[in-house]
Parts: sequence; structure tokens; C-alpha cells
Amino acid sequence: MDEQAFQSYLCLLQELCKVLNTLTGIEQEKTRAVRNDDLAGLNECMKKEQALTMALRGYDQKRETALAALGLSGVPLSRLTARAPERYRAETRGIAEELRLQYSLFRGAAEVARDTLECNLHQIEGILQKMEADGTGRTGYEKEGPRIPPALGTDFRA
Repeated sequence: MDEQAFQSYLCLLQELCKVLNTLTGIEQEKTRAVRNDDLAGLNECMKKEQALTMALRGYDQKRETALAALGLSGVPLSRLTARAPERYRAETRGIAEELRLQYSLFRGAAEVARDTLECNLHQIEGILQKMEADGTGRTGYEKEGPRIPPALGTDFRA
């Protein structure tokens, strides 16, 4: 096995750990934004999340290519240490554990953000249903109601 190629693969896994760590922070920001009713902050978090998700796809492609070049296609992370060159086994074990930890932290933060967002959406739905039942459920877009401010409107022309 090409040890230099394996070392490059380990570097790729370390970069992946950093991306997951960054994503975890964004999920935590997203949770704070939802709890604080900060729609602009939530939108910014979602933009960052989307960009990093695209980056993750690129990392996954690089990872698959690197594994194929090393003859390790289909080898799960849990078995990577056993297949690593002897001098890289301790480093491989550490990176694999860190990657699993970062993924676990990300999943936890993502679940909290999703649950918080869903809870707030259910509250909004409840308020809207109550407003409709009370007859106060005006959205502001009715013909006789207030007009959309020009700054928020869009002019579509073909």
C-alpha cells in the first residue's frame, strides 16, 4: 500500500472532522436563532449549512476515490485501523475515533435544531388555526386588507 497516499487519506479525514465540527456549530446557531425568533439568523445558518453540505459531497467523492486507489473500497471506518500500514495505525485509530465523535456531535445538534424548529412551526400553526377560528386570521394579503409594502413585492414581467 502506498503510504503517502494513505497519509493523504488521513488528512482528508481530518478535514472532514473540521467540516463536521463547523456544521455542529451552525446547527447550534440555528437552534439559538429559532429560540430567539431570529428569522434572518436562521436564514443565514441555512445558507451556511447548504454550502457546507455541498462541500461534504465533494469530500465524499474524494474519499471514495482515495479508498479505491488504496484498494480499500467498501472498508468501513471501523475496520480502517486494521487495514492501515503499521506505522499509521495509532494515528488512524485516533482520526477514526475523532471522526465518529464529530459525526455523533453533529447528529445530536442537528436533531435538536430540527426538533426546535418543528416545535416552533407547530406553535405557529396552532396560533394561525386559533386566529382563523376567532375570525382574526387575516394574513394581510386579502383584497380589502393592507397592501404588501413595495419593498417586499415583486414585479414579474415576461
